[in-house]
Order: sequence, then structure tokens, then C-alpha cells
Amino acid sequence: MATNDEIDSRLKQLAIAAKNHPHKTVERQKAVTKLYMEIEKYKIINCPKNRNFSYQIYQEICAEAKQDLMLRICRELHNYRPEKEVSQWVNFLMIKCFQEATPKVIGVKDRKRLYCENMDLFFDKLKKQAEHDLYRIESALIEMIKADPGDAFKSEASKKYPHVNFQLLLVKRVVEEASWQQISEELGVSVSNLSSFYRRSLEKFTPRFREYL
Repeated sequence: MATNDEIDSRLKQLAIAAKNHPHKTVERQKAVTKLYMEIEKYKIINCPKNRNFSYQIYQEICAEAKQDLMLRICRELHNYRPEKEVSQWVNFLMIKCFQEATPKVIGVKDRKRLYCENMDLFFDKLKKQAEHDLYRIESALIEMIKADPGDAFKSEASKKYPHVNFQLLLVKRVVEEASWQQISEELGVSVSNLSSFYRRSLEKFTPRFREYL
């Protein structure tokens, strides 16, 4: 396994090589792509910590920011200084991408509504109930999700990815407690698309869930 110094040395070589190619050339684009692939390979990208958002909203913002990161690396490569570690520079750019991605994912007008209605906060509220009530409520919710009377949740399917439906995501997230990344890898759909569909579905079915609070 490569050490941090070896990883940094490798990435610096690639960054400098890409920087030396003229702007807007095929060679530069190929070099930047190679650099980005190595950055992903070594998993040096860190999404900025932010506790103002629920887990799924935070994941969606991170996914959106990561999608923009390669473009920003390409656009700002001339600013890279070899005396700095590539990981420091990349994560500085990631902070900018995160800041820009946030309003794309959560509009100012929607922020309050989304905070009140997302499932993570819904279950946080359950955890504050008395212990015996918590078990009863959680059991009832899980049974409702599994039974899905009238196939209401199952019928709520993604138009873009028909194999993804709301019941499937509820089971994965609430019953199996799978992470968005695990679900993404299993279903072959990005975290951003999954969490967006999940959030919209939660908003639609909030009244049904509230019956169990």
C-alpha cells in the first residue's frame, strides 16, 4: 500500500504534467482526466463537514459538489502550486464546490420544509420517545413499510430508473439501515438521484408517516 508521501508525489507529478499542457488542448484534458482518476483512486476527496443538514441532504450536496469538482480542477489548475499537497488543493476546491452545490440542492424557500419533513429527523423524533413507546412505534412503522398496504410505496417509482421505487428505498434505509453509497452501488444509480427521489417521495407520504407519531 502506498504511503501518503508516495501518493502526494504521484499526484504532484500528474498535476504538474497536466499544468504544463496548453489550455483547451486534448493533451491537457487527457492529463486532467488521468489526474482526477488517480485522485479518486486514492480517495483523498473529503466533503466539508456540515451539521446543518440531515444525512441524506448532506450526501446529496456532496454528490453534487463532487460532480463539479473535476471541472473546477480543470479550470483552476493554473493556480496549483507544487509546494502544496495536491490533497490540500483539491479539498480547498471541494469546499468551493460544496458552497455552490448547496443552493442547487436546497433552495432558501424549501429549506425549512425539507428540514421538517425528511425521514432522518422523523426518526430522530422517535428516539426521543419513551423506550416502550419507541419500540411500539418503530415496530408499527417497519411493519407498515414492509406490508405496504395497497402497494402505495411500491407504486411510487422513479421515472428515470423504473427499478427504483419508494418501498425499496424505505426498506434499505429504514429497515436495513444501509448507507446511500451502499444502495447506490447495489442499484447502479447515483446517490444524488436516489436521495432526490427519496426526498420527493417522503414529502408526498409525510401525512401517512405522521399518523404513527
